[in-house]
Amino acid sequence: MKPFSMHAVLKYRQQLEDTARQILYQALELEARLLEITMQTEEELAALYRDTQRDREQGTSVDRMLLFEYRIDLIKQQLEVQRSDLEKQQAQVAKKRQQLIRASRDRKVIEKLQEQQNAAYAKFLEKKEMVLLDEIAVLSHERKHR
Repeated sequence: MKPFSMHAVLKYRQQLEDTARQILYQALELEARLLEITMQTEEELAALYRDTQRDREQGTSVDRMLLFEYRIDLIKQQLEVQRSDLEKQQAQVAKKRQQLIRASRDRKVIEKLQEQQNAAYAKFLEKKEMVLLDEIAVLSHERKHR
C-alpha cells in the first residue's frame, strides 16, 4: 500500500518557513532604521554640546544658553525613547529569529520523515517483488518437473 504523500505537508512547512523569513527580514529592517535614527539623535546631541561649549567660551546671553539647555533636555528625552524602542525591536528580532529557526527545523523533520517513508516503501516494494519472483521461480520449477 502506497504511503501517505508528504508533499502537501512539506509544501506547507516551506511556506511557513518563507513567511517567518520575510517577517524576520522586516523586523531587521525596522531595527536598522531605529538604530540609524538613534545614531542621528546622538550626533545631534553631541553637536548641541559642542555648540554650547563654544558659546560658553565665546560668551553668550543667558537666554541663548537656556534655549540650548531646553533643546538638550528635549533631545535627551527623545534619545531615551528611541533607545527603548530599539531595545524592544532587538527583542522582537531575537523572537522572530527563533521562530524562523523553529520553522526551519520543522520543515527538515518533515523532509527526513518523507525520506524515511519513501525508503520504507521502496523496501516494501522490493520485498514484494522478491516474493513475486520466488513464486514465479517455484511455478517455473514445478512445470519443468512435470
